[in-house]
Amino acid sequence: MWAEEGKIVKHFLFVLPFLCAAAVSAQTDPAATPSPTPQPIRETVTVSADAPQPLDEVSKTVNVISGQEMRERADFSLVESLRSIPGFRIQQLGGFGRTANIKTRGLRNQDTAVLVDGVRLRDASAITGDATPFLSDLTLTSVSSVEVLRGSGSSLYGTNAIGGTVNFITPTPRPGPHGQLSYAAGGLGLQRFRGNFSDGTSDGKFGFNLALARTAYTKGIDGNDDAFNTNFQSRLLFQPTATTNISGRFFVSDAYVRLNSNPDTFGTPPASNRGIIDAAAGVNFAPDADDPDAVQKSQFFLGHVALTQILRPDVIFTANYAGLRTSRNNENGPLGVGFQSASTSVFDGTIQTANAAINWTPRNHDIKFGYEFEHEKFGNEGFTPSGTGNFDTRVTQQSSTLFVRDLVSLFDGRLQLAGGFRTQFFGLGTPRFSLANAPYSGVAVSDIPAAVTLDGAASYFFRSSGTKLRAHIGTGYRVPSLYERFGTFFNSFGTPSFVALGDPGLKPERSIAYDGGIEQSIAGDRVRLSAVYFYTQLTDTIGYGNVVPAIGTTPRPFGGYINQKGGIARGGEFSGRFAPTSSTELFGSYTLTKSLQRQPQVAGSGVIETLGIPEHQFTLVATQRFERFWVNFDLLVSSSYLAPIFSNSSFSTYVYRFEGNRRGDLTAGYTFKLNKERFDLRVFGTVENVFDNEYFENGFRTAGRNARAGVSFGF
Repeated sequence: MWAEEGKIVKHFLFVLPFLCAAAVSAQTDPAATPSPTPQPIRETVTVSADAPQPLDEVSKTVNVISGQEMRERADFSLVESLRSIPGFRIQQLGGFGRTANIKTRGLRNQDTAVLVDGVRLRDASAITGDATPFLSDLTLTSVSSVEVLRGSGSSLYGTNAIGGTVNFITPTPRPGPHGQLSYAAGGLGLQRFRGNFSDGTSDGKFGFNLALARTAYTKGIDGNDDAFNTNFQSRLLFQPTATTNISGRFFVSDAYVRLNSNPDTFGTPPASNRGIIDAAAGVNFAPDADDPDAVQKSQFFLGHVALTQILRPDVIFTANYAGLRTSRNNENGPLGVGFQSASTSVFDGTIQTANAAINWTPRNHDIKFGYEFEHEKFGNEGFTPSGTGNFDTRVTQQSSTLFVRDLVSLFDGRLQLAGGFRTQFFGLGTPRFSLANAPYSGVAVSDIPAAVTLDGAASYFFRSSGTKLRAHIGTGYRVPSLYERFGTFFNSFGTPSFVALGDPGLKPERSIAYDGGIEQSIAGDRVRLSAVYFYTQLTDTIGYGNVVPAIGTTPRPFGGYINQKGGIARGGEFSGRFAPTSSTELFGSYTLTKSLQRQPQVAGSGVIETLGIPEHQFTLVATQRFERFWVNFDLLVSSSYLAPIFSNSSFSTYVYRFEGNRRGDLTAGYTFKLNKERFDLRVFGTVENVFDNEYFENGFRTAGRNARAGVSFGF
């Protein structure tokens, strides 16, 4: 069945460009001052090619969320801004500060890479080694745009870029002093302060940005869900000569959040977990409940230094160093629902990355090749009040990568070709344990097999009709995280201890993905339509088994991570941007997703549908501007989806079907110009969940209708 379906997909990808009629998926920044006629989009992006390209020449499927769009929606976190992207499924389990995840094109949380100015942001101590633990901590402190690549990007960005890539772009310093101070307050105990300042010399040789944001929810969804987040960003620019550019970036985050107990079954659970249960709160499941002594404290520091040297007009040398430090401290006591015992788990990780590359631009080509070295360290500590079973693990890994990519532009830019190749070799350090009888002690370890990825894309633009055809194929991979290889679980039954979950011998995850589509510009670029078909096959994955073999002499009584075959995700993304007047803009999208697994994600359930993925999702963003006043409406509608709930009474996991959401947010604001327009004062307000739709994210409650208002002073 799987092989036959693959043949059908390949045939469909071939004929798709000749069957579809559609257009552009990129949401771009409308001009700050409306012009009589909408102008063609010439914004440049880097996420699809690792080099600046005009958006209408990109051969892959890319979206750009502009700074103006984020301001008009009054977004203040990255996950809020991504909700309207076609093919993206955004979840946040319990409100601001709590676990957020991105599922791209029917894939899993770990299949989307997150970048800050092109530098990977991921937690070396996370379960799947991705950015998920810190997604909710990325507030919009200082951001000029967010670039989104839909589709495989591993040949450019390495691990985790199987389904998509999100690039968080910070602003470049400008000459002269500029700044902004803003304050917002509202429901759920919200208070948010943000300030930024930028300055630079008139000759462009030196400039800097500084930004600080503090976001606090003193109540949260149930009145006791306090969460606090502080972000600091800076960017320095030094250009000693016309051919030399040196820049530095820093991003610091410090967060505290009170956690609730996980959702649970309600009443007597079924004797078997086979099949699907239609979720009904208070009938067959209990939503997340207050846990007075469960908190998480998390911090990360990302520093990045880059050198760009022009060797000659067609040759540029670049060198980069990035250091990333992450830390998460989870504390839980005996209070809260169900059986709990006191414990503290500390996860910390360090990733250091250095690379050097040459950009060569002979006629019609943009070639980049280089080398990258990465060193990561994983730490996992566990503590109990008695000290019995205290545990400490330290593991290091390094890798060397060779990469090359080429962009080819032919026929006056109408034909765009892109290709990439990346190979990565791994070396594992000797694991260190605090106890002689600790899990994994004495287990033979080996290096991960090398990862090789390929990527190819093509597009052709018919200028006379405003039609663009595109196709893309790419392989992807994800390195087994050090937690999946050496992670532990706190066993509170009997004598408290930490037991093994990982397998040091895990192999990488691998995938292959195709997508193809058509874009159409109509009415002088007032209307842009897009249709994309996508297909991804996860050929090799890492899953969790309830019954797994021991690792050497180390048993895994609570199950553990194993290599297994994955599944497929395919569907269509349809979107349109409409600008009927210079002051009106509408963006709508519909995504159809079919995502299946070869093996059930919940053992024994018999359910092969991918969990957390709605089959249908619709988004609408409507903006109307009246000179200095604007109003924005943002709507997200999705169909039902499946999610697991673990029962503390039967110790089994059941699959529930939850209704999708119907969330609409309404934002309006007005800008006052002061002192001959040298200063501006902006007032704004937002009503979230304006329809007061009650829905659950994997059994976690979400906020009802609530409002916030703010003021911003800029110069």
